Amino acid sequence: MTKPQPHVGLSLVNKAPLGLVITALIAVTATFMFELPLVTLAYAIAGGLLCAVILIAYWLGKGGLFFIVSVSIPLLMVIVMPLTTMAALLYLISGFFFGFCLALLGYKLLAKSKKLV
Repeated sequence: MTKPQPHVGLSLVNKAPLGLVITALIAVTATFMFELPLVTLAYAIAGGLLCAVILIAYWLGKGGLFFIVSVSIPLLMVIVMPLTTMAALLYLISGFFFGFCLALLGYKLLAKSKKLV
């Protein structure tokens, strides 16, 4: 078991609000250019949330297996999701990072309320 290292991802956690804004702007801009595949976007956001939660567990010292699982989630999403168009790939990427940043922002707010960050 590794020691907790919440400071490892602190710079990433602090950039989460900016990441939310940028990925939301990309998705909104893409909506005007392409058809919006809601299922792809929903799965991408859920995948990003899951990836970030597992990565936070790794940062908090739960073990290296959490890191391996966390970094393999994007690969699994690309393999499993039906990416028939470039728009679907764009929504997958922007949705994933939106979910990831959303989870990091949630962690930041929770940690601030407990005075961890």
